[in-house]
Amino acid sequence: MTILLVHYHLRAGGVTRVVQVQASALRQLGHDVIIASSGPVDGWDFPTLVVPELDYRTSGGVPIDPLLAAAADLWIIHNPTLGLNAGYPDLIRAAAEREIPLILQIHDFVEDGRPDNYQLVRGRHDLYPNAPHVHYATINRRDLGILHRAGLPPSRCHYLPNSIDPPHIRSTGHQEPVVFYPVRGIRRKNLGELCLLAAHAPEKTTFAVALRSSSEEPAFIHDDWVEFAAHQGLPVTFDVVGPDPDSFETWLARASHFITTSISEGFGLTFLDPAFLGKPLIGRDLPEITRDFSPAGTLYQSLPVPLEHLPGLKDTYTARLAAAMSAYGRKLNEEELEMAWGQFTSSGTVDFGNLPEERQREVIRSTRFPELAQWLATALATPLQSFDTTPWTLASYAERLQSLLLAPEPPGPLTWIDPHKILTQFLAPRRFHFLRSPITGQER
Repeated sequence: MTILLVHYHLRAGGVTRVVQVQASALRQLGHDVIIASSGPVDGWDFPTLVVPELDYRTSGGVPIDPLLAAAADLWIIHNPTLGLNAGYPDLIRAAAEREIPLILQIHDFVEDGRPDNYQLVRGRHDLYPNAPHVHYATINRRDLGILHRAGLPPSRCHYLPNSIDPPHIRSTGHQEPVVFYPVRGIRRKNLGELCLLAAHAPEKTTFAVALRSSSEEPAFIHDDWVEFAAHQGLPVTFDVVGPDPDSFETWLARASHFITTSISEGFGLTFLDPAFLGKPLIGRDLPEITRDFSPAGTLYQSLPVPLEHLPGLKDTYTARLAAAMSAYGRKLNEEELEMAWGQFTSSGTVDFGNLPEERQREVIRSTRFPELAQWLATALATPLQSFDTTPWTLASYAERLQSLLLAPEPPGPLTWIDPHKILTQFLAPRRFHFLRSPITGQER
């Protein structure tokens, strides 16, 4: 079988890495693979189609003829509904109408905390095709359930978790804890919570964040935390992975522990990588993601802050919740806003991770949490837990992938799932999160 993999680009990043692994797995399974993207293609050992119009763009179409020229038996399109390219909905419609067998692999949803992207697809009804020859793959079961509840038949939705193939490292000795956060410091990684933990860590514990935030979001969110940590004298260093290609692996080896404080993930690589690398994990659990596995780590689900430490938060909450809903074309009345605030604060506390950045900084400056200090000391002293990594090996991934290739059925009638059935699941006020809401002038 000849399979065409389609992605916006081949620049370094999480989804690009998945495309690379997927191509390798398909080749090992005996299939011919062609990769279509806007490039770059240096170092890629696969036939490639460079289509500049596949890259992120807010206007214009994507020509289908270069993709048709590949004469592929099946197309796998990555993140097709993410609102990153104005031409993707028309491209997918054209392919589906030509009865090309399609697998749409969802890594993230535009409806999930991406209001700026959403403006590019707002009002379109043809984002989610539904036909026997169009199937979907998700990297977690939460997203699988979202598609089912939106009306896609379960037989056309498939669970395809990513494989994990971390580098082979040789750990260095540790006299004091070195806690490594192996991510880009983008907003949803919740750097404020990392700073809170650093403020409560045992003496001589150090923390490090791998990389500065990407160019796809304002750099000041990351840089403000760098400045704050320095001013407060917190034992955190940022952007520690330099241009040296071996620098990341050096930090993987140097770390005594890994940490995650992220408030949103698609797959949960930071929960699984430590087990493959033989290092303990500490930090924030995300049950929607980790229900697919039992992470080997010492984790919490919330860091409650009493409301008396958060004067005036109600006004900020209602304003930003209303703005977040408005960005998706929804409006809440006063009664609905009041009800949402009641649910948000029903325990008399607010989770630290769900505070706006300016309030996180206030809490770190003014409040001590003895229980957190004790938890952290215990977590750092807890040894690595055993964990079966077999389901996330390349062999397991290839087995799932081979089953998925057989899923698309003979072509049939093409209809469309109502996109509001997906949007509504993400827009429930209980899911509101300050770190996924639109950035306001107050935050700069």
